[in-house]
Formats: sequence, C-alpha cells, structure tokens
Amino acid sequence: MTFRFNRITFEDQFQKLEKAGQWLSNIRVETENTRFDEILRLNKEIVEHHNNNLVEELIGKYGNLKLWRALTEASSFIEIHEAFKIQKSHVHPRAKLKKMLEGPYHSWDEDVHAGNIEPRNTLFELEAASKFKKGGAKITGFDDVDFVFKKTKFNVQCKRLHSEKKVRDNVSEAATQFYKRMRSRPNLKGIVCLSIDKLTGKEEMILKIKSPDEIRPKLTVISNSFLAKYRDLWHNLLNTNILAVLLFVHMVANIEEEPYDLLTTCRDIAFDVIPQQNFIQILDYNLIIELCQRIQGSV
Repeated sequence: MTFRFNRITFEDQFQKLEKAGQWLSNIRVETENTRFDEILRLNKEIVEHHNNNLVEELIGKYGNLKLWRALTEASSFIEIHEAFKIQKSHVHPRAKLKKMLEGPYHSWDEDVHAGNIEPRNTLFELEAASKFKKGGAKITGFDDVDFVFKKTKFNVQCKRLHSEKKVRDNVSEAATQFYKRMRSRPNLKGIVCLSIDKLTGKEEMILKIKSPDEIRPKLTVISNSFLAKYRDLWHNLLNTNILAVLLFVHMVANIEEEPYDLLTTCRDIAFDVIPQQNFIQILDYNLIIELCQRIQGSV
C-alpha cells in the first residue's frame, strides 16, 4: 500500500486549469455553460480572494463543499489534460471528454435513478487513465480503461462509491464486468479503482493544518480503515487475474504560511496488491508492484 501527497498552490492550479480549458476547446470539446465553466470561475475567485487575504470571506459566501468541489475537480481536469494533451487529435476520447463536463455541479444533486451520475463517473475513469498513462502504460481504450504495460494487457474497472451499503455490490460488479472482458482475452489482467471520497466524511472539509506533514497520518487512517473493513471482498475473489485495488482520495487543506495561508489540494492513491509473493504468483506480483511504483513516482 502506498501513499503520496501532492501539493499545488491554487494559483498554479488556476493557470493550469485555464490551459486545460483551452485544450478542450482546441479539440472541439466545448466547456461553455458546463460544470467546467463554473469550476474555472470559482478557481479564479479563489485566487482573487487569496491575493487580498479574503479566503475566509469566500468560504462564508459559498460554503466549504462548493469550494472543495471546485478545487478537487479542477485538479482532476488538469491531470487529464497533462496526460493526454500530446496525443494526436484523432485518438482523443471526445465522447468521454464531453460526458465528463455534464451533470449537476453539486454532488448532492446526483441521483442514480435520474441517470445523472455518469458524468462524474466518466471524470473518474479518465483521471484513472491519466494516472496509468503517466506511469508508463500505453492506453488502448476507454472501457473503463484498457492499457498495455510491459507487454501485458490490462482492463481497469472504476467505481465511485456512494454508500457503504453498496461497497460489496460495487466490488462484485467490477469483478463481473472484468470477467466478461476476460472471456475473449483469457490472459487479460485486471485492476479495480475505487473513489472513496464520499465515504471518508472529508468531502466538505477543508483541513486547517500547520504543515503538509500533518496530512499523511490523516490519509493513512482513512485508507487503513477502509482496507481493514473491506479488503476481504477482493482478496477472496476467485478470479486471480485481478491484481490490485487502487483507492483514490481527495482532500483540501488550508496550510498556515506567511504572509497568507495556503489553500491547496491533496490527491492520494493507496494500493492494495492481491497476488502473493510466492512461486505461483511471483510474475503477477512483480508486475503489479512495478506498475504501482511507477504510478507513485508520477504523482
């Protein structure tokens, strides 16, 4: 299991978000009047209020959750842009890029029955794809994510967890979906990516800390607690071609600094490798460990 803390100032983030918007426009993915548009506007306000030492006033105006969403989703859009901007135009997953911009701004307006959760699900899939690409994988498809690493073909199933009651169902569904893809490709390897933001209780929290070093213990507690409760669900899977589960966690922190505090995003991934380090599984074990380490190095 691996944790990484990623620190970026929100001023840097705003500039990168602007570039992501320009890139989307250049590849004919319009952002006007989408969730991206709102996120860009809010990030601009955050920069302006920070420059005038008025961040607390902005929090009072919008509330923690709206700003939390603006900061964390901005970092996801930036990850996707930086990973795929150098690809040739004809291979961009335009349908997915358009879909990720749709849907309600507020997560509490998402409704499975209304069918409006797919845009953020798509955003998570593309964010996961960007991580694997930065780790050295060759992305070959987006269902949810297909890639090749060290001449081995992988399929990734991504699940945003909305309720603890549905964790078992989500993991089971991911395994079933992978198995269907494996029928025609028996040597295919699998990975399950889980976004656990909604289960952490941190989705609307802006942590007030004195040092970035304070974040690591908090993330460790979150991930270890989730793994202790649920890891048997995937370690007991009969399909030994599923090699790992990746937990995605996003947080926002206000770090005390002079002359002004620093509002920043924290993006971490915890890895739980399934194969054992024994004679039968050693090749799979070494393969997934190398991939995980490369993703860690690219964060």
